[in-house]
Amino acid sequence: MYRLAKLLTGREADQARHWYQRAAEAGHLQAMYVMGTFGDVEEGVGWLRQAAEHGHADAKLELGRALRDRGLPDEAEHWLRAAAEDDGEQWIEPRDVAEIDAGLGPRHQACLDLVTLLAAQGRFAEASQWRDRAGHVLHWESNVNRAFFRRSATGTVVETAVVATAVIPFVQALVSKAAEDAYGQARALVQRMLGRSSTQSEATNGATLLIADDPDAHITLCLWSDVTDEALRALASLDLDELTAQRPDRGRIRLVWNPAASRWQIRGDPRDQ
Repeated sequence: MYRLAKLLTGREADQARHWYQRAAEAGHLQAMYVMGTFGDVEEGVGWLRQAAEHGHADAKLELGRALRDRGLPDEAEHWLRAAAEDDGEQWIEPRDVAEIDAGLGPRHQACLDLVTLLAAQGRFAEASQWRDRAGHVLHWESNVNRAFFRRSATGTVVETAVVATAVIPFVQALVSKAAEDAYGQARALVQRMLGRSSTQSEATNGATLLIADDPDAHITLCLWSDVTDEALRALASLDLDELTAQRPDRGRIRLVWNPAASRWQIRGDPRDQ
C-alpha cells in the first residue's frame, strides 16, 4: 500500500493520500509520517504523534515543531529533545549524503531548534550546550550515513558488493583470523569474499563496501574492505546470537560501524515495513 502511494504521488494526489492513509492505518511507520505532513494540521499532529511514539526520528522533529508553532513550548521541548537524543533504534533508510553535509539530519536540526526555543525562554546556558552538541551530532550523522554512501574525491559512490552468507560464522572466522595475524588475515578474508585482491583494491583508489546478508538469521553486516583494527576488535565483543534472540522487533538487524563513537551501530528493521 505504501509503495503504491509512492508511485501515485505527483500523478494522482487523492489516490496517493488514500493509500498512504491505508498503509498508516495498517501500522506502516513511514506512511504515518507522510500523513503527518499533509494539510490538515490537527490530523497531521495526530499522525506525527503516532509515528514519533513508535520511534520515527523525523516525526519527533516535526511534531516538536508543530507543537512549538501551536504555542505549546513544554511539549515541543519534549519531542525536540527526543529527536535530538534519538539513538537510531528504529531503522530509517539513510538520507542522501549531500543532505547530511548540509546539516539536514533530524538530530542536528532538532538540536538547533532547541537552541532557538531555549534562548527564547532566556535559558541561555542550556541553549549554548545544545549549540555545542549540534556540531557533534552533525559529525555523528555524517559518519553513520557514510556507512551507506561512501564517495570518492569526485563525488561518485564507490563499489558495493552484496554477499549472501551466514553472518555469525563469517564474523567468527574474521575474529579468529584477526587473532592469528594482527588483523591482516581478517582483511584478506573480506577481500576474498569480494572476489578481489588487496592489490586490486588499492588500484581502485578506495574501499569497497561489503554487505554480508544472512537471510536465515536476518542479520546484515556492513563492512568496509579496509576495516580498521578497532572495528574488528569491537566486532569480536558482539554476541550476535544474543542480538538475534533479543532483537526489539520481528525483523532484520543491521550492523554498521560508527567511527565517531567507536562502536557498532545496531539498527532494527521490522519486516512489515
